Amino acid sequence: MKEDFLHYVWQYQLFDKSNLKCTDGSVLSVLKTGTHNTNSGPDFINARISLNEILWAGQVEIHIKSSDWNSHKHNNDVAYDNVVLHVVWEENQLIERTDKSMIPTLELKNIVSTDLVSQYKGLVDNSENIACRSFIGEATELNKISMLDNALARRLNSKTEFIKERLAATNFDWEEVAYQILGKNYGFKLNADAFLHLAEVLPLKILQKHRGNLFQIEALCFGQAGFLEEIKEEYQTKLKEEYTFLAKKYGIESKKVNKQEWRFLRTRPSNFPTLRIAQFASLINSTPSIFSFFKDNVDPKFLSITLSNPPSEYWQEHYDFGKKSAKKNKGLGISSVYNVLINTGVNLLAAYSDATNNRIFFEQAVEVLEHLKPEDNHITRKWADLGIEINSAFDSQALIEQYNNYCCLKKCLSCSIGVAYLKN
Repeated sequence: MKEDFLHYVWQYQLFDKSNLKCTDGSVLSVLKTGTHNTNSGPDFINARISLNEILWAGQVEIHIKSSDWNSHKHNNDVAYDNVVLHVVWEENQLIERTDKSMIPTLELKNIVSTDLVSQYKGLVDNSENIACRSFIGEATELNKISMLDNALARRLNSKTEFIKERLAATNFDWEEVAYQILGKNYGFKLNADAFLHLAEVLPLKILQKHRGNLFQIEALCFGQAGFLEEIKEEYQTKLKEEYTFLAKKYGIESKKVNKQEWRFLRTRPSNFPTLRIAQFASLINSTPSIFSFFKDNVDPKFLSITLSNPPSEYWQEHYDFGKKSAKKNKGLGISSVYNVLINTGVNLLAAYSDATNNRIFFEQAVEVLEHLKPEDNHITRKWADLGIEINSAFDSQALIEQYNNYCCLKKCLSCSIGVAYLKN
């Protein structure tokens, strides 16, 4: 038994309400279940009940066993003094508020259908990663759409948490945060942390002073990234000379990244951090404002063209210092461009929407996703095999979130399809 099941049972009142009584014999009528509280405090707020025909308004707290009230220290927390009903699967101990007054308790174990419990256990004990795979084809289109909408909203909300942390650390400098998020994104999975470190020790305001001079921006980026310690060829020597002068000017040399932080193993040359830094430098050089670039443009085609701009002439022919590539490099590939649009552009828009309480930017983020092709990976293919249509990055992002953070964790009661299945 899990609390989320009891939350579900209470929210939808899925128990026998005939002759409903609390454990102390009080006659109970539920007039309003209350609103599910996802923040700290009691589980359901603004509930209304009747006890022996006396009306009560307040909060409802839910536990597996009544003794959990004391285990969770609610008996010493005044935030729980307004709880008017304690809903438990099993009452094994009398509980009270901070003022020692008793709290009415509703015990569920004998009034919830055994069939409902069996169905729930069948879901959460299912060995399949997608527990509903055997009946998802019977789900209504409305429930499928609801699953996607809710999953995407949760994904965007979770992604904005990191951006909020960055904002707090930069005194709410959106431009600097956009630069840091973009840098982290250019590192992709393998070098994300190293790239973020580089963005932290090489402030954007320094690079912007040299916009229009790609060589100087490259010198600052490669020098601060630690790639100018071991000289392999003349181009590297020139970069180091420029970096030495600029690093002294800005007093940043002591903060540079250790070269050992960068990862080359199990990486194709097109994903080498050296080439990614060159591509990143090119974008910084050609873009007056990183934040405005993503905030003010909704056309994925324009965004893609800008993001795929080629690096400097040297890096069009190399993937590392002293190592020539077989073909001329033209910048980020389309899959990498889409990755940046999703993980930088869309997430920045969602965070800005939340910060300004302006729905327009959230809708703009959704619009970008709806115009991008869906990701093709082992997770999206699992859903496609079940007949779920995946038409855009909106769908694929939602399904990735649903699979990783809900299906695999058996959070079926946070999904419209799981809820509908049990209600039926």
